[in-house]
Amino acid sequence: MVMVDRVVTVDGFKTETSFVVRPDCLFVQNGTLSEMGMLENLAQTSFIFLNYFFIRPNEVLWDKEKDNLGVISTILDLEVQKLPNVGDQLLTCTHTELVFTSDFLKICNIQGRVSVNGETALQASMKMLLQTEDQ
Repeated sequence: MVMVDRVVTVDGFKTETSFVVRPDCLFVQNGTLSEMGMLENLAQTSFIFLNYFFIRPNEVLWDKEKDNLGVISTILDLEVQKLPNVGDQLLTCTHTELVFTSDFLKICNIQGRVSVNGETALQASMKMLLQTEDQ
């Protein structure tokens, strides 16, 4: 389940993506994207940043052979302002702070915001873990 249509930018510790809510999306019910759907979109945006940040030079970002695993360990300060409808375009922005890094584990604090038509739909702070394959 892919909840990102386009990577708008990855600049420093900031990432922006866009996603158009489709009726066949797993998180759509009665024409509306759920809170969990927006959280999944936010998590996937964060994971894009973590992949960009931690890949090696000349390494492909999306590769079926990669064994990276991203997990949200904690969600804090979750605020839902509105639920997007089918056809709405989400613009999701994250800012990442690296808290811990080793060869096979990265821990980051993520501040994220999902907007629809310039209005905040969801904002949250979360902690994300990225486990990379033991090479």
